[in-house]
Amino acid sequence: MAIDTIPSVKSGVAGSSVRPRTLSWAPEWLLVIPFLAPALIFYAIFLLVPLLGTLLLSLTNWSGFNIADIEFVGLDNFRALGSDEVFWQSLRHNVTFLFGSVILKTTVALFLALALDQHLPFSNFFRGVYLMPTVISLVVVGIVFGLVLSPSLGLINPFLTAIGLERFASTWLGNPQMALPIVVAIDVWHGFGLYMFLFISRLMAIPQDLHDAAFVDGASGWQDIVHITLPLLKSMVAMVVLLASIESLKLFSIVYVMTKGGPNHATEVLSTWAYFQAFTANKVGYGSAILVMLLVITFILAYIQVTRFQGQDDI
Repeated sequence: MAIDTIPSVKSGVAGSSVRPRTLSWAPEWLLVIPFLAPALIFYAIFLLVPLLGTLLLSLTNWSGFNIADIEFVGLDNFRALGSDEVFWQSLRHNVTFLFGSVILKTTVALFLALALDQHLPFSNFFRGVYLMPTVISLVVVGIVFGLVLSPSLGLINPFLTAIGLERFASTWLGNPQMALPIVVAIDVWHGFGLYMFLFISRLMAIPQDLHDAAFVDGASGWQDIVHITLPLLKSMVAMVVLLASIESLKLFSIVYVMTKGGPNHATEVLSTWAYFQAFTANKVGYGSAILVMLLVITFILAYIQVTRFQGQDDI
């Protein structure tokens, strides 16, 4: 009898410990929901809802005052973009930022990261110095540089006059040929520090054995950078280019604070032109259509970068 009861006890224990897969699946997801809910709610309220609202408003003609005045116009706003010269001018300026600012940010950040990775004196100090502009608000940066470059209240023109170079004094932001390059340079100064730290974090992940092996084989410091370090930074370079590209496309605050798109639309970008149309010209539908086009361009750029140029881990 004892022998007969042992299998039954074992089978009972085994049966109680093994649960059907369908019974354990539901409670796991119920436990996950409270952790995901805050992020999903935040994501829906501050991204999905405004995005859907912008898409819907782009199909309307609305002054932005009375909801009852909303008029559905279909794709008329998008058709009007084709004959809007300022829209195409703004798009060219965004492309200028896309190539000029992105190339300069990536190049400067990579060069400084490689230099600071050599453990030179005061390397840690300069890491903090180069990161400081990144943590400053772009609004503050725009106000400060706007005052510095002001022809009447600024510091540049009086300094040039004091050292006998008054012939180089200019209106700076009031000059259509100089305003856009100045804004690009300030944007590069503000943003390269973050990307420099991304490169530094990747450099720290490269095993020291690879560098030691290269030096044992007779490689110079330059050869080590070209043949060891740079190939292992490809994925990080791709990510930095993607982040900098998206940042350059959605650029708004520094342009609006410093020039408001002037002089004569010389620094106008898609976001500032959309803002003007929506909140100054009271064409919310047309301004939303401009933002939709900016969204499409950003999505296409991100899709191409991620699918074609984003490689696997280098190490």
